[in-house]
Amino acid sequence: MDLSSNIMDLPCEVFADILTRLPLKHVHQLQTVSKLWLTNISTPHFKTLYNMKSMTRPRALVVQESDKTYSASGLGPTSRIITISTMDLVSDNIKIQRDHLSFKIVGREYSFRVSSNLIIFQHKVCNLMTREIINLPNNSSYPSFCFDVAYIPSSNTYKIVHLFRCTKILGTHGVLEIGFETLTLRDGGPIPTSWQFVARKEYFSYLIDATCVDGVMYWLVRIMKEGAHIISMESENEEFLTISCPKEYDHTLFGQGQLADLNGKLCLAYYSKELSRMSLFLLKDRTTNQTWVKEYDINLLGMGDWVRIVGYVPLEGNNGDILINGTTPFRYNIKEKEGRKLQKSNVNYTCLYYDRCFTLERSRLPLPAMEPLRVRDLPSKTSK
Repeated sequence: MDLSSNIMDLPCEVFADILTRLPLKHVHQLQTVSKLWLTNISTPHFKTLYNMKSMTRPRALVVQESDKTYSASGLGPTSRIITISTMDLVSDNIKIQRDHLSFKIVGREYSFRVSSNLIIFQHKVCNLMTREIINLPNNSSYPSFCFDVAYIPSSNTYKIVHLFRCTKILGTHGVLEIGFETLTLRDGGPIPTSWQFVARKEYFSYLIDATCVDGVMYWLVRIMKEGAHIISMESENEEFLTISCPKEYDHTLFGQGQLADLNGKLCLAYYSKELSRMSLFLLKDRTTNQTWVKEYDINLLGMGDWVRIVGYVPLEGNNGDILINGTTPFRYNIKEKEGRKLQKSNVNYTCLYYDRCFTLERSRLPLPAMEPLRVRDLPSKTSK
């Protein structure tokens, strides 16, 4: 019996529904069954459907950093190994998956950013699922400030945003002039050979946090003696807005705040160690009224000094859990408005991870899902 032929006799909707329930690594394996399977799995319609359903089953991304090591002579630069793994969130049992990557970072100072499923490090970008690694083209000659990544669901594209410093300091209040340039990554490539300059400048003293929600980048920034505000950039048209922070909280009791994607809404969260409480505000109207609504006050007694929202884990219906990281992982159910601490571990969640049908280059084939990849063993690739 030809099992693949029998399955292909199913209606297209049923066939697609079955495959969208599978982990992406299994979908990649099924591409090799036949040319017909490859054709059906590679269509933009299937990829869009799969990516939408994947949003209902996130995993946690876990980053572990080794201690610094030194060369045998003691004269060479320090190095460390950064291991990135995923963790299922279907239950409270903490179990790290083996589909991990290991990066060797050389040097005392290094840049490393995990954003919207992509990893940016040492002027490279890595797709965690396919484990493709490409060099980024040369960017602005100005000093680099940071990199962030926006994912645009409607077109299944990524936009890397590079923030750079145009000048050192303006005036006497330590205000930086920040410029922007972007690089758009499309499914299957090709990889752009240059960055696109954005005709926009922003001014702030330091960056507090950043996130992407439904294709819009948000940066929480602060100007000395003037307080904090949020800068937003629509990824598709690169239009900017300035958003005021909610005024209903006490700056003396709560920290500077953090940004998170909470079920498709921008969340601004403030944590008070003194009160052992986190207050969550959701932005209801980004463009016109910029209305903030305080949705949750979460009791986090005994969670320590450092507390951070990891993301939102959908459950049945309109219910879901807010995953929070601290001295122990914590899940807060929005329907019951109750939380529970999870099993203690020696790892930290960094963000949520979603399987996505996306490849950086069409010529690349996915690597075996269980084989660790060592970046230091890859041949170098020169940017054009």
